[in-house]
Amino acid sequence: MLRVKIQRKYHLQCTQCGHVTPNFWTWFDQGQQCPSCGSKHSEVWYNRRYQRLARIIKRKPDSFWHYFPFLPLLRRRHIISRNEGAVPLERWSFLESFAREKYGLDIKVHVYRNDLNGGTGTFKDPAASMAASLFNELGIKQYCIASTGNSATAYAKYLSMAKVNCSVFMPEDAIKTSEATISSYGQQVFRVKGDYAKAKEIAAGYAKL
Repeated sequence: MLRVKIQRKYHLQCTQCGHVTPNFWTWFDQGQQCPSCGSKHSEVWYNRRYQRLARIIKRKPDSFWHYFPFLPLLRRRHIISRNEGAVPLERWSFLESFAREKYGLDIKVHVYRNDLNGGTGTFKDPAASMAASLFNELGIKQYCIASTGNSATAYAKYLSMAKVNCSVFMPEDAIKTSEATISSYGQQVFRVKGDYAKAKEIAAGYAKL
């Protein structure tokens, strides 16, 4: 029943070959890749009129969950949230002036980055909240991630709130305070001999076990 309803709300489409995956349950089940061409990149398309999104955008959000009708979650009761708010899209005019005066570039700079929120103090909190909520709805209890710090800190906290065990793979030069914070949420940390790319490689292999 859950899978059918999710399919009605949205679907994923491969950016390479156009193959359609009906929902995230299937996406995770097929190893987070397209079963047709093997690509790991898909876009989420919502099976509803986008005029509704225009109406939602006109109202000022107090949280990114303000956009629930266009987020891949069925029921609000599965939301895992901790004051992460809504990260604003800011225009950095000072950087525009610098580019114009220093390099003669006439550009507009819009930035999606704000670490002043009540989650873990990183702009990665909304993504972690979304992932934890989706895992909560689908009943997923194990997850692994490669990170240099920010992502893992956010995911460690939100997944712990969803009672999901998170295994974190960090490069050997990652900040020790990040490791301590992640561990404080009851999640497991593995130090990798190598850089972030190596941590991603090992995490991907671990996920297949």
